[in-house]
Amino acid sequence: MPFSVDSATTKNRTPGRKFIALALTAYGAFALLGCSSSKKLTQEQSCQERWEKAKPKFDKQKFTQAKELLSELVTSCPGSAFTEEAMFDLGESHYGLKEWEEAEQEYSSFLKDFPASKRFGELAHYRSAEVAGNQVEIPSRDQTKTVDAITAYENFLDEYPEGARADSAKTQLNKLRDLLAEKQMQIAHLYMRMGEPLAAAIYYKNLLKEYGTRVNQRDINLKLAHCYIELAQFEEAETYLGKFDGIAKDDPFKDQVKQAYKDLDKARTKLAREKKEEQEQGKRQEAM
Repeated sequence: MPFSVDSATTKNRTPGRKFIALALTAYGAFALLGCSSSKKLTQEQSCQERWEKAKPKFDKQKFTQAKELLSELVTSCPGSAFTEEAMFDLGESHYGLKEWEEAEQEYSSFLKDFPASKRFGELAHYRSAEVAGNQVEIPSRDQTKTVDAITAYENFLDEYPEGARADSAKTQLNKLRDLLAEKQMQIAHLYMRMGEPLAAAIYYKNLLKEYGTRVNQRDINLKLAHCYIELAQFEEAETYLGKFDGIAKDDPFKDQVKQAYKDLDKARTKLAREKKEEQEQGKRQEAM
């Protein structure tokens, strides 16, 4: 077979072309790797990027989206320049969605991490009390959250007695205390209906001591008189009824007091009769 210059040349050039192709491929890979490395964000840049995504959502009150982004930022960027505001905004996002328990947790975490925050401290303290107050139950149910809310409002007023929200805090505090008073009143009434006058008297006395200005004192004193009539402690009952001496003749409450005195006389008569019957029965047994 005759020798072909073109054929030999092609064969000789093939390895060179392969080498060049491989070199170019390797160079391209290294170039891409270099570009990738140069685009890798620093921690600060990453946090900045997260913040720039989360903040507009919060500002537009898109709280469902905002809380997810803010939560990720708080977790990924502890101690960053955005952490303080992000933690507070996370609580505000839950607040905006009326997710009271979650909001309470976030405000608590914020106050723990930033107890001296000048930007958000006062509002965070107030919100912490407010969300606790939003979780209280009706008087017939457990009042643990009411006590928590009262404590939170008291702490707020101790910290910011002259704050812009002090008057609002006092108003809420009064409502919560009224709620506790109503709860105590219901318990006292329940004990009376159950025929437990001693337990009822304890609650009525506590109402006068703890919530004297928040309850109807005349009504409670009259109920205490009835408790002691039921307990056959007539002198104590008279003491409470004596508080109504001098009541105006045209006062409708006077009829209730008058009836209580009748009940007292009946109870005394009944007890005297029972004692007399016991004595007579005892004598008959002795005679036998």
